[in-house]
Amino acid sequence: MGDIPALPRAQWLWTQKSGSSERECEDAAYHWQSDEAGVDSAGRAVASLYASVSDGASESMLARDWAMLLVADAVESMRLAGDWWEELGTFVRDLMERSALHWDAFLTRYQAERAAQGRPIAWYEQPGLEKGAFATVLGAEIRATTLEDGTTRWFWHAFALGDSCLFQLRDGRLLDSFPVRTVEEFGITPQLLGSRNHDVRLVAERMRVAHGELLPGDELLLTTDALAAWLLSRKAAGEAEQPSALPALPAFAAFDQQDFADWVDDQRARARMRNDDVTLVRAKV
Repeated sequence: MGDIPALPRAQWLWTQKSGSSERECEDAAYHWQSDEAGVDSAGRAVASLYASVSDGASESMLARDWAMLLVADAVESMRLAGDWWEELGTFVRDLMERSALHWDAFLTRYQAERAAQGRPIAWYEQPGLEKGAFATVLGAEIRATTLEDGTTRWFWHAFALGDSCLFQLRDGRLLDSFPVRTVEEFGITPQLLGSRNHDVRLVAERMRVAHGELLPGDELLLTTDALAAWLLSRKAAGEAEQPSALPALPAFAAFDQQDFADWVDDQRARARMRNDDVTLVRAKV
């Protein structure tokens, strides 16, 4: 199949809300990259990077576990579906059936583990289990294609349910944000995917999709809502002088988990970012 087209590498950074432990973080992220080139319908070599982030709803039981399961299933469904955005209903059905199956298996293990620990499910927990867990989900594919002249082009395709966001940056400017475009759009009741929801048609109607092209040097950020709101609020604050410009971003590429946590804590202390779990998946072409 030839050489693998050049793909960016994904960087994953996260931190829990202040006052919580790492195990209480209800955000999740997952990414997967092609190890070998594929071929598209035109016979060109292609390779893809898939990534997903999710924000579990604290009001639901086992939201962290549902978010962790959901991001892995979102990547798997994109990976297996090819041009998944062209048949959104089919993609949504695959994702929901896949995640429902994995959720049932998880609940079986969870209840067995609780019983083995001498802590069987209590009567007051049962309604929460029956209602299910809820989370936002954002997934994206960066696809690199090698053209006949040997050059490579990169495109992104994304889907979203809820207020986890994708940002495309070029030379420090915000080219696109998806699905939320202004900080005023963030609400207290974002769209969520429930572990007990089996209405494929309704979810497909509520799911949003978008796409774009990436040039060398472009960055793609997938974030949960706290960091997304920070980016859009800082953009809005500086728009009068420098339209579409973002504030100088920290050197995320050089960050480890502790650096990221320290930076988030500093923004919280300055009242620039609300106290919530924060997740970032970043890729630069």
